[in-house]
Amino acid sequence: MNIGQNIKSLRREQDITQEQLAEYLCVSPQAVSQWETDRTAPDISQLPILANVFGVTVDRILGIDVAKTQERIKSIIDESHEFYGKSDFAGAAAVLEKGLKEYPRSYELMERLADNLSCLGKKQEAVRLCEIILSESRNSVIRESATQSLIFCRGNSGEKKEALGLINTLPHVWSSREDMLLLMLSDCDGDKERILEAVPEYAEFLTNRLMICLQKLSEPKLGYNEDERIKLLRQSAAVGETVFCDGDGMFSAQFMRTAYKKLGDIYAARKDSENLLECLEKETEYAKEFETYDANAVHTSPAVRGYRPGGAVPEDEPETEQILKRLKDCEEYDFVRDSERFMEVVKRLGDPKREA
Repeated sequence: MNIGQNIKSLRREQDITQEQLAEYLCVSPQAVSQWETDRTAPDISQLPILANVFGVTVDRILGIDVAKTQERIKSIIDESHEFYGKSDFAGAAAVLEKGLKEYPRSYELMERLADNLSCLGKKQEAVRLCEIILSESRNSVIRESATQSLIFCRGNSGEKKEALGLINTLPHVWSSREDMLLLMLSDCDGDKERILEAVPEYAEFLTNRLMICLQKLSEPKLGYNEDERIKLLRQSAAVGETVFCDGDGMFSAQFMRTAYKKLGDIYAARKDSENLLECLEKETEYAKEFETYDANAVHTSPAVRGYRPGGAVPEDEPETEQILKRLKDCEEYDFVRDSERFMEVVKRLGDPKREA
């Protein structure tokens, strides 16, 4: 950072003498000369005045190239995404930690690092970064992302009251950037590119949230009778299967898997073999898709075409293993255990040597 040379260059560009600049700043010409030869530096309070005199930003005087800085930060984030897409959160965190040493007050890097640390189970480190962001950053988008990460960290640590308090600080969904953009975009040709860029991502988000909403409503404690719960869960699965009509649920496959798992539980209790076997087949299909989809693939279904959902969040025990263990251990499946369809499900889950 060569402040003196920057002052000298800007002064000459605008044909201002040292004496004139000294007069503007109420200092001596000798002080300006010492700045320009890097013997001393202007007081921090003089930087905004210098910026006004030259018609530039303080960053320009300090020699900070904002555009290059942002480009470099973006490249660091893109590099971390390569690891994130492979569910290598440790690799992504290492890239971001190195980036923070280079740009220690980049709140964008902090927020991404907090997210990866949370995925690694390093909740305290993630919380520390989120709290720094919330106390210092004024960027609303980064603050909201940090708040979301902090909510999950608090909630997963049993701090429900603190998590709920943070939730109340977030804007209503009607005030979200995506919702406003959707409503403001017209159907004219001029908005075609923006619609195709923004709406597919929002459509996937809304689809996932609607599936989750319907599944939440199906919880027994909410008072719906069993037939109504079946309808809600069927609707949840149908929402995903309608939007991802090309069979490209990818990340969203986990929500369709959950719908069929909950349906299967009801049908197992009813001893309804036909519907139970259908649910087990569907649950297996979506569990395998969620575990194996290409993190670099993009959707092809019309409503979400072109959007890349990114990498899946791995679990300690893969979903297919959870299903297989359940099918082996739970007596509730005994009434269908010897059917060909049940044995085929077990085989697809990776256990062809099932005991009779």
